[in-house]
Amino acid sequence: MACSSRIPLALAICGALAGPATTAAADESPRNITVIGIGRELGAPDVARISFAVEQSAPTAQAASQAAAKSATQLVDALRKQLGEDGKVQSSGYNLNPVYRQETDRLPPDGRRRPEIVGYSASNEVHVETRKVDGVGALIDAAAAAGAARIGDVSFSLRDSGPARNRALKAAGADAASQANAIAEALQVRVTRVIEATTESTSGPILYKRTAMAMAADAVATPIEPGDVTTEVRLRVSYGIE
Repeated sequence: MACSSRIPLALAICGALAGPATTAAADESPRNITVIGIGRELGAPDVARISFAVEQSAPTAQAASQAAAKSATQLVDALRKQLGEDGKVQSSGYNLNPVYRQETDRLPPDGRRRPEIVGYSASNEVHVETRKVDGVGALIDAAAAAGAARIGDVSFSLRDSGPARNRALKAAGADAASQANAIAEALQVRVTRVIEATTESTSGPILYKRTAMAMAADAVATPIEPGDVTTEVRLRVSYGIE
């Protein structure tokens, strides 16, 4: 009975000691508001990037490779003539692959199908970068006329996105502060300081897709209107409140 009479007293003492400490810890925990401010800056693109490719097939690997090399040289010459000094052309990919006979429903006498090479296909891809954003349509037409079999995505962007990003950051900061003040007013508290801020930026280039076959069927100049490039910044900010 003596031991049991001590247990409540010990618990009471521990509770008395732990109570104020727990309350103090709770009082010391920071109170904050976290918001995400968004800033966007529009700007006219000043650089365009395009990929072109030629493809050739032949009975032998050597013949396919030589045919692709000849077509690639013709394409590069046409692109450089169109670009002049204000652009660059560089190789970005090369492939040489066997072409297999398509399987039929009929099996050979031994009941086993064996892959049979009937030819080879070679492709050569080049990448173009130009500051003549208004001349991209003419560049695409010149490439198609020179034998380009594939034209990849056309992208427009900014050579130096730093100034646009800084302006977008300022707008995102103002947006974050406005949101925090509105929330604080609704909660009847006061914003005191910035605890933490992190950024996420996404500068999306403008993309176009168009194939060489479609352009050949049109027989007219290819219209390309780049529009504006949007530089977007997301700013996550935590504000202390009281």
